[in-house]
Amino acid sequence: MQGAISVKESKINGRGVFANKGFGRGEQILKLDDSRLVPDRGKLTPEQRTHEIDVFTGRDGRVRIVFMSSPGRYINHSCDPNVRTKTNMRSGVRNVIALKYIRRGEEITWDYALNSWEEWEVPAECTCGSSNCRKLIRGNFFTLPRDTQMKYLPLLDEPFKERFKEEIAAIKRESSRRPQ
Repeated sequence: MQGAISVKESKINGRGVFANKGFGRGEQILKLDDSRLVPDRGKLTPEQRTHEIDVFTGRDGRVRIVFMSSPGRYINHSCDPNVRTKTNMRSGVRNVIALKYIRRGEEITWDYALNSWEEWEVPAECTCGSSNCRKLIRGNFFTLPRDTQMKYLPLLDEPFKERFKEEIAAIKRESSRRPQ
């Protein structure tokens, strides 16, 4: 799978991950290496907290904080992402899955707010360039506009949905009460 993608300079930000072949919707693009646990988050620099770690809910429902490994660490944010993560509930491995057809040469992007609940210390300016760009990345699903949350509900990873089932149910209830 590694030969199917490469890391190179990105128009979005710094380095990015690019498709060396076309990927169909639902196709696995890569497995994330979640083996490097962060021993003490309090000792991380602001740069490390922002650009080098991933915080997620594991299949066991526990919070995991890991150092991101290449190439996954170079997947840039987009407000119109073409991939998501999906945890294999048997193995616990998180896979990067195509949300739509990805052309050869296209940059692989995900929305940093998807499956995320922590507010970033300092929101970042978004440079994704998509037509629905939110202009600011806060890194938290619960701060997204309601219409974006509703669009993302089917894309949420199973451990995240289980951990935040009450909050997600409240979003669904509130949205069902809104006039269309």
